[in-house]
Amino acid sequence: MDEMHHVNNAVYLTYLEDARGFYLDRACQWDWEKDGIILANANINYLKPLHFLDDATLYVRCSKLGNKSFNLEYLIQRVKNEVVEVVANASTVQVMFNYSTASSVAIPADIKRKISAFEGLDHHSAD
Repeated sequence: MDEMHHVNNAVYLTYLEDARGFYLDRACQWDWEKDGIILANANINYLKPLHFLDDATLYVRCSKLGNKSFNLEYLIQRVKNEVVEVVANASTVQVMFNYSTASSVAIPADIKRKISAFEGLDHHSAD
């Protein structure tokens, strides 16, 4: 929290990280022991302050599935006085990564297939 009792802007990255983990588990039963990713880019648009006792909901979707990377989009909402308000939107780019070789790798076909089925994406789109 900051002096105004707003959620600190850096905390939003933690929210995105948590939401990303839940998304990957749900969309494709991500194998955290086998499949590595690194965060290549994060962009957050802060639209309204989120306060200490606000009940926030995050929505995540895959907007692009490339050869080595995929993009996720996020929407953060709260309900205030019985009105749903968007407080932020964000996007991230994840790159498949082999930690043993310290290099990017192609997204495995089974992950592409599962995310594509979950989202209804054309998994043949290129990076």
